[in-house]
Amino acid sequence: MTVLAVSNVQELLAGTLLILGLAILAIRSKAIDISGAILGAIICFAAFLAGGFEWLLVMITFFVISSLFTRYRYDYKKKLGSAQEKGGVRSWPNTLANGLVAGLASIAEIVSHQDIFIIAFLAAVAGAMSDTIATEVGLLNGSKPRLIMNLKKFVEPGTSGGVSLLGELAGVACALGISLLGIVLKIINGTFGIILSGFLAVFLGALIATNFDSLLGGTIQGVNRCQVCDEETESLVHHGRPTLSFKGVRFLDNNAINLIATIAAALLSIVLFLVFVSIS
Repeated sequence: MTVLAVSNVQELLAGTLLILGLAILAIRSKAIDISGAILGAIICFAAFLAGGFEWLLVMITFFVISSLFTRYRYDYKKKLGSAQEKGGVRSWPNTLANGLVAGLASIAEIVSHQDIFIIAFLAAVAGAMSDTIATEVGLLNGSKPRLIMNLKKFVEPGTSGGVSLLGELAGVACALGISLLGIVLKIINGTFGIILSGFLAVFLGALIATNFDSLLGGTIQGVNRCQVCDEETESLVHHGRPTLSFKGVRFLDNNAINLIATIAAALLSIVLFLVFVSIS
């Protein structure tokens, strides 16, 4: 049975105007380009229809905090060669990678109105936020990160598969924060057992998926080399010429890995939720 969280025209209008206003503000502040803003607005609208202003607030929290941390000490990150491209301005591939699963979970919630899709939505957002902030904060770590496949090996900051204590703590904080936000906003609701199961499922699903992202980044993520400047890059074209693949799967860039990780966060959280509920 299709169920919308928005109960009247006034709420629908207010939510729509808020989403459009935030999209325009994000574009003007150069946090996102037009293509990313349009896709983001569509995903946010789906979340709004599924869970009202509470779900929308979760999406806004993710975008605002992620954007702030992307901009924080951007020049330093740029010197490391690991800053977000285009001055930190996100585009539609990044929006798709981090928001598609949350959007699909929202649509599934509208159509079926099942608790598992509430959990999947929160875990997808928590996983995307945890990974994003862990990366941005990890770049500021005082020492070199370690390779997740071999923790005895140090790698350069920004290397796919590199992890640091500071980054891990940031990831834990984000996964915990979104999980708690879900409870505070009563998105996760019901008996104590349901609430506890939902909290643990979202937190653990997001945290495991964040490290799964690092593992994929260090193993199958594509790394290419420019034929002109010999620089390592994820781009398929650099300096106007096709790059040469020398590691991983050529077409699996960071956005593709992020999408896989958010899918993992949602699916894992559903499994964990069902297990926790069954034993609570």
